[in-house]
Amino acid sequence: MLRNSNKLIKSVVKNESTLLKCKNNNIDRIVGYSSSSTSITSGNGIYSQIKKIEEFVSKKPSVTKVSSSSATINFNTSKSTGSTAVDYSKSVKIKDQKQIVLVKIGGGVIESDISSLIGSLNFLKKIGLFPIVVHGGGPQLNAELAAAGEPAEYVEGLRVTPPSVLAIAQRVFLRENLKIVEALESSGTKARPVTQGVYQATPLDPKLYGFVGNVTKIHTDALASCITNDYVPVISSLAMTPEGQVLNINADVAALELAKSINPLKILFINTTAGMKDGDGKVMQHIKLDEQYADLMKQPWVKHGTKLKLKEFKSCLDVLPPSTSITITSPDLLMKELFAKDGHGTTVERGEVMISQESPLFDETKFFALVEKSTGTKGGRINYQQLKTDLSKGVVKAFVNSHYTAGILVRPLSSGSSISYVDQFFFFNNSVQSTEDSESIFKKMFESSPYIWKESSSNQLGNEWFKKIATGFVSGKENVFWTNIDTNKIESSIKECLSQNSTYLSTITTAASSKASEKLLQDKNHKFRVGLIGARGFTGGNLVRLIDGHPNLELAIASSSTNFGKPVTTEFPQLKSNLKFDNVKPENIDIFTRDQGIDGWFMALPDKISSPYIQTLENSSESPVLVDLSSDHRFNEKWTYGQPETNRAAIKESKLIANPGCYATGMFLTLKPFVNDLVTPPSCFGISGYSGAGSKPSEKNDPTRLSDNILPYKLVQHTHELEVSHQLGSPIYFMPHVGQFFQGITLTISMELKYPLTKEQVVERYQKFYQNEPLIKIDKDGIPEVKSNSGKHTVTIGGFAVNGNHLVVVTTLDNLLKGAATQALQNMNICLGLEELASIKNEL
Repeated sequence: MLRNSNKLIKSVVKNESTLLKCKNNNIDRIVGYSSSSTSITSGNGIYSQIKKIEEFVSKKPSVTKVSSSSATINFNTSKSTGSTAVDYSKSVKIKDQKQIVLVKIGGGVIESDISSLIGSLNFLKKIGLFPIVVHGGGPQLNAELAAAGEPAEYVEGLRVTPPSVLAIAQRVFLRENLKIVEALESSGTKARPVTQGVYQATPLDPKLYGFVGNVTKIHTDALASCITNDYVPVISSLAMTPEGQVLNINADVAALELAKSINPLKILFINTTAGMKDGDGKVMQHIKLDEQYADLMKQPWVKHGTKLKLKEFKSCLDVLPPSTSITITSPDLLMKELFAKDGHGTTVERGEVMISQESPLFDETKFFALVEKSTGTKGGRINYQQLKTDLSKGVVKAFVNSHYTAGILVRPLSSGSSISYVDQFFFFNNSVQSTEDSESIFKKMFESSPYIWKESSSNQLGNEWFKKIATGFVSGKENVFWTNIDTNKIESSIKECLSQNSTYLSTITTAASSKASEKLLQDKNHKFRVGLIGARGFTGGNLVRLIDGHPNLELAIASSSTNFGKPVTTEFPQLKSNLKFDNVKPENIDIFTRDQGIDGWFMALPDKISSPYIQTLENSSESPVLVDLSSDHRFNEKWTYGQPETNRAAIKESKLIANPGCYATGMFLTLKPFVNDLVTPPSCFGISGYSGAGSKPSEKNDPTRLSDNILPYKLVQHTHELEVSHQLGSPIYFMPHVGQFFQGITLTISMELKYPLTKEQVVERYQKFYQNEPLIKIDKDGIPEVKSNSGKHTVTIGGFAVNGNHLVVVTTLDNLLKGAATQALQNMNICLGLEELASIKNEL
């Protein structure tokens, strides 16, 4: 396989494991930035590389080696399951609030789309995720090998690496590493090259692969040094033996081995194909390894690199928390993949699995939270101490799914019996029990062992669902269900089952739920409890973040039908929360409001969706504050227009708030001081970032379509044109456009006034009108720019140009903040009698 390299391999391999040590001991002093020699003949190349690095460091003093002895960042360490033989060592502990995202970058992306790549990495940092980058360089290495007359050989997806290939690989990886680092630095993000010192390895199979390593240890001290000093580490996929010999590591393998060690919040694979393709060349949107792995590995199109990826994906996810997933996408589709319901990449996850309390992954706190939620009690009807004792002694066993939304308690049907009696099923709520995922996961658990349980015949929902997962049942006052019980044992097993009583729980009733809600209201602390319906995407993310930092609000419910049952952190990874997504529907919003003691709802739903929810609440005895972010009620006189700077008194007396639109906020605030002085309808030209088009994929939020482009749309009768005209009592004209930037709005508004004014008079009018409004900034001399106001809670009005009675004003605001989430929180604060800028003022 190695052709002419066999003789050279034999000369440097002893007993197929011992490789030549580097002769130059001085190289060790540049760990993290240099590559060690592969052989005596390649020494000159190494000296050249070291010189380049030293020149780079001296040219960019901000990229310097910093001692990691005082590093204090804390990676999320996961419990080992014992399923991997790799013994990772960590020489540094990390204790910072940074949320780590591991990003593996394919060589093709570096070569063809580095601009979008840098934008994506900066976007991650902007939303509070800190990237650790591992890069490849396959296409570049193949090109260099071809130029040098060296063959590019692979065995099962791994590159065969004789010494001559390794020498070229080191040069290529260093070059590509510095490309990423320099591009990040040029964009304003601090970065450091880490070309060595992270991976320790032993030779995989020298006769077959040459200088290819099997990772045995991960050293995180260099990474900790980078992160504590706010540098993005850019890591090359090269390892060293304990003796100092350089080994090549497949970049996918390198990234996933690092993930096992640091347990990142997210794992992103960025490539040019924007996902993993099937045999027909189509991108697979979702892969659940527990269900699909065996079948996928049998497919004829799964070979070489694809087979290696799937194998390594499974190896990684098997030892990380069950909720961990791997996203494969391209740089320009990263934001859609993170936030949209239907992304354009591939999400790989372990799938729903049942975890027993004997597993190191079992979280007792989360399990008991599920028990509490399922039984509708804070402890009055369940003997927690007895349950904990019995679990520890093995008298009863607990099983729970990976999202802790469904679980069971089981014990032997009788002493010495091989049949397990299901003492209790637990469900986060009835909607969980009715899902196909819950059905499939229990079927999978029950498919090979005998189980039996009973249920009251009055529980129609439970009985219908149990029929789907059971292999047999009998009806009666109490229905009995079973799986995999021999025919000759069924009758005696049913008799034994009917004689059983729940060891820990009594029958759950509606009355118990009511008592639970009463107790919840009694125990309620000083914080108001709010719910968010439509808790996904860009606006939802900002609302969740603001509520999380609020001194007087608690997010009690986050509802998302697409994420139901999953931790809220799967959608908003920067959050520190154990909350799981609920599925609040029009028919049960009153029950959620009552049982959870909800004081206010944020309705972040698309237009024409919120009405059934509101109708249910109107027909109930519940009367929470409602802040509707859709346009449904902005023309309804029963609802108060939620523009705090101009309508604060009315908002304070209302519980029904129609939150203004994003463009509408900017236009309304700009025109309001002059509404009585207009001769003709003003013309408003607006450009919004593509986040304003929502997270559902369309041409208006397609970065490829928008690249070097602006898209006009809905140039007459736009909803915000009608909204502002209605609220001002005076018509306006509005021409909206979508730009290639992510967030922010710029408006250029032309007004014909009844009389001429000077610029000074215009500025004075605005300053006086908004003199006590901290979120309205008047820029008397400058022209507001989108990038200056992006990510801020304020509206900036400026760019004043006057010619007689012709006035032109430029206004900017962030469409996701003051145009949506910030204003919604202002309204909720006012309605609940709280400080209007609570949780907002800290970010001004």
